Amino acid sequence: SRIILTGRKLAALLALLVSSPFILYSRLGEKKERVDGIFVVSLQGSTGADDRNEGRLDAFKEKWRRSCGGATPPIYHCPGVIDARRGYGLTISWLRCLERAKQMDLEVNVIFEDDARLFERPESLSFCDAEKRRSTLWSGLPEDAFVTFLGGHDWKYRNADEEEGGTTNDVVPNSLASDFIIRFQETSFFFRTYGFAVSRHGLDLLLETIRGDVANGWRDEDGVLHTEFLSPEKSWYRVARDRGKKMYAAHPLIVWHEGGFSNTWKKDRGSITGEEVNDVGGGIRGVALGG
Repeated sequence: SRIILTGRKLAALLALLVSSPFILYSRLGEKKERVDGIFVVSLQGSTGADDRNEGRLDAFKEKWRRSCGGATPPIYHCPGVIDARRGYGLTISWLRCLERAKQMDLEVNVIFEDDARLFERPESLSFCDAEKRRSTLWSGLPEDAFVTFLGGHDWKYRNADEEEGGTTNDVVPNSLASDFIIRFQETSFFFRTYGFAVSRHGLDLLLETIRGDVANGWRDEDGVLHTEFLSPEKSWYRVARDRGKKMYAAHPLIVWHEGGFSNTWKKDRGSITGEEVNDVGGGIRGVALGG
């Protein structure tokens, strides 16, 4: 049997395709380009989660809506996983998020925790708009990037002498974007991310790395195997080094970490911006606010 679309139904279908936040189409319905997907890990609604997780996904959406002037970027909720072993719950949550992203075949996959907040500055607020994300961020991702961090703290950059006023692998955005610049700076270490991006080209390797950690544990810089807890970012740095890839951070950072109950440490923790310059070695450590 044939499906016949009336003029009104056809117009509605084309409007839906054009308005998709993840796939751009020409007016004739031809697929042109895959863009990005934004995924948020939250224990809100997860069975067995601490009661202090209730409302956190809602708070994420509301605070981003305010920062974005009333227009919240479309997001996908990744239900958080509860695991008594430190680091396993979040790592498995990331894995499930990224497996979902793999099925969507997106150009860039973005993962946030539900306590990530946008800085109130043009570089961060460009994240509110899909076109600006493409022109100011994704179009300039270095080709050798494994994972690009959008927020975190205790940064160590590959070349500490270049931290002030310049970066390695500076990227100038598309001239149609705006008058600000978002750069990508190679990092050699940091502690804890609450927002990161991985391109389609790096996704399979990241999935392979996370699956290996979950199944077998991870090895530290001395080669010692750990199975009682996970430290996923350390594994990512090791894999990047072994595979000839690099780890980058957006400069300036896109998101900061709002204080509240920590599911990792089982206590309240203060807010962290990740932008205080350390006096030693040119690194950047987190600024704890309010506790």
